[in-house]
Amino acid sequence: MKIKGLERFFKENPLMGYGPVTHDGEIRLNGKVELNHSYENYPAVQQLIDLKIIIPSGYPNTQPEFEEVGGFVPRIDEFHINPSGTLCLGSPFRIDKYLRVNSDFLEFFNAFFIPYIYAVALKKDHGINFVFGELKHGSEGELEDFASEIGLTNKEELIACAHALSQKKRIANKGPCPCNCGLRLGKCELHLQLNKLRKTLPRKWYRNFKARL
Repeated sequence: MKIKGLERFFKENPLMGYGPVTHDGEIRLNGKVELNHSYENYPAVQQLIDLKIIIPSGYPNTQPEFEEVGGFVPRIDEFHINPSGTLCLGSPFRIDKYLRVNSDFLEFFNAFFIPYIYAVALKKDHGINFVFGELKHGSEGELEDFASEIGLTNKEELIACAHALSQKKRIANKGPCPCNCGLRLGKCELHLQLNKLRKTLPRKWYRNFKARL
């Protein structure tokens, strides 16, 4: 399996290498990455991070998993650690939406892992809370991220949006608009926003998303 951007990732992170070969098509990476990052007027951070990465065979339709294994990231909820010990780099909605548009692994690493680990370093060493914003944990955080994209805040309306996105467009547009404006979805401007989301994630994704809420 050839991963776009992986060779460039190794060039920029020469202390990382391939891990044990598996029989299910996934790619395992082990080693260290050097965090050398600053943002605005916040402190600069230089730190070696021990990292394990799994790139699943379904990538980019399945998210990669990152695990910090050197004890730098405290394994408690406030540092956004999943129950499995992997790092929560963002909501499934945000990550899946990104990967469907841009599957380049190095760009994903720089867009999600680097801001996360930099924010962790500031919180851990300087007492500065997550500088790039912080979602709630679990499905609440995913719904919050979805809400920021849709422009609605009511949970029932957001679930109705997910339901509409799980349907074929011609069927959803005939139904009532999730924003409760009284119009059919096809007559409300909200359908333009939903159509943008249809272009990045399939109906099946939204069916699963709705089931998680």
